[in-house]
Amino acid sequence: MKIIANKNQQRLFSDAADIIEDSIKGLLKKQEKVVMGLPGGRSMPGLFSELKKKEIPWKNAHIFMIDERLVPIDDKDSNFRLINDNLICGLKIPKANIHPFVVEKGIQEYEHELIKHGGAYDITVLSAGEDGHIGALYPNHHSIEDDSEYFIIMHDSPKPPKDRMSCSRRLLMRSKVAILLFIGEGKKRAFEKFKGKADFNELPAKLVEAIEDSYVLTDL
Repeated sequence: MKIIANKNQQRLFSDAADIIEDSIKGLLKKQEKVVMGLPGGRSMPGLFSELKKKEIPWKNAHIFMIDERLVPIDDKDSNFRLINDNLICGLKIPKANIHPFVVEKGIQEYEHELIKHGGAYDITVLSAGEDGHIGALYPNHHSIEDDSEYFIIMHDSPKPPKDRMSCSRRLLMRSKVAILLFIGEGKKRAFEKFKGKADFNELPAKLVEAIEDSYVLTDL
């Protein structure tokens, strides 16, 4: 695991975008396509802005969700809408490569869709919350303890809204590459805990330590 610190957020987002670009190109030397798991969150538009500047072969990349609110994909609270508005709309990427989570179709169909593309994320992008949660995997909550292979649904998220879908702990840990962001003063306590001896149950962000090729970027 490599930790990259920079007070300049734009520079940090550019570094993260470089890692993603290099990872995609490296993986495509060994495989035909790359599956990415992307989250929502306040930090993501800054990263997406930098990603759009990179020379990435998007025709060989598939975008899946790390987590989603149980709302329509065009809802103002939808993580997919945030990704679509800030990244996908600016890319030359085939529509068939874009995989939003559609509430009406449910997690089984989403699971089957991911299985068709290998059953795992090659590259996972995560943004840690103030409590150290990632996706919708929360500290000392059934979401982090759930042993599902792919996705989970919850109606008691500690962070509103209560109704959410998330990748499971097991799915996350099958990633080949992970990029984790700790951005903003509000994440300071979680980052300090991350550098300590907390386990993933009390700090889900700790899961990235089990992913061999992992990067933690922070402005703290």
